[in-house]
Amino acid sequence: MSKIKKRVTIKDVAELAEVSIATVSRVLNNPDYKVSAAVQQRVKDAVEKLGYVPNLAAQALRNDDRQYRDIGVAIPNVTNQFYLQTLMGIDTVLSENKCNIILCNTMSDVKREHDFLYELYHRRTLGVILSSVDEDPDVINKYIKKGMKFVLLDQKVSDVDCPCISYDSRAGARMAIEYLIRQGHRKIAFATMPLTRWTRHQIHKGYREAMIESGRGYNENLVYTAEVQESDFQHVGEEVSVGRRIAEKFLKDGCPATAIFCNNDMLAIGLMQVLIKNGVNIPDDVSIIGFDDIPFAEAFYPALTTIRYPSVETGRLAAIIMLGYISKNKNFMTMDMHLTPRLVVRDTVKQIIS
Repeated sequence: MSKIKKRVTIKDVAELAEVSIATVSRVLNNPDYKVSAAVQQRVKDAVEKLGYVPNLAAQALRNDDRQYRDIGVAIPNVTNQFYLQTLMGIDTVLSENKCNIILCNTMSDVKREHDFLYELYHRRTLGVILSSVDEDPDVINKYIKKGMKFVLLDQKVSDVDCPCISYDSRAGARMAIEYLIRQGHRKIAFATMPLTRWTRHQIHKGYREAMIESGRGYNENLVYTAEVQESDFQHVGEEVSVGRRIAEKFLKDGCPATAIFCNNDMLAIGLMQVLIKNGVNIPDDVSIIGFDDIPFAEAFYPALTTIRYPSVETGRLAAIIMLGYISKNKNFMTMDMHLTPRLVVRDTVKQIIS
């Protein structure tokens, strides 16, 4: 495990510039302070070389100054019910501990995520709870080396040395397929958002493995992948719209499966809307399983059978870990926490008599 570097301090700047800490403070905070041009330049050069940002966050923790008790939360889509529930869990814990949330909606855009991280660092946030859309670890690692604290939420990023809370999505997918197989289904389709994020890859792997191990086999023609850009998912209902388009393709193909496993509930709801509108009875004609167990899953008719991802609990846990992380004076041991999936049986799966 690599050692996480601390933030550059004013002491580091003073040592590099070969001046006192008081001199550095006065140069940075009091432009009228009388000091030679050479000393001013040495301080400025040291600040630039070290990438120093005055750290008022640590002082805020000691003095209970709420103005600087900020924690960033960067998520890809604030309209997604899963992330809304997760935010509720995060807010419950942080508000109890007198911390403020700076909410960043990255809109599934890598550049927008990078811009937010830059702003959060220079705002001296205590840390960032991040559901990243960037599979490249370089940017996150750059800020970790500068002392920024991260807790990765939902999405793992390889070669990043920080706490991560993820859900065993692969096991969840296997659980869904194994349940459908026990109900007698042989042809099971998979409807998915673009396979561009870690959790989606894991869900796809679980589906593929379960189909192969059951003897049904993996058929690429039964995999319906959204043909859209991540940046399209910025508005309410976008994922529902994707489900509708996948349903239209499924109908055009002649409904080639008796069941469809969807990689999130919003997509499943959009898919069900179109199937029902076109006279397909759920679950008598086609069975549906979703993933996440958002509030709409139970409220929709028929109520959606799904794999539960405990979103509120996940948010609470992320916030608790972040608070523990930023309170440590020594390096915090990194960890991966995998939450366990649970099948929630409702009304969208039919048992087939073989």
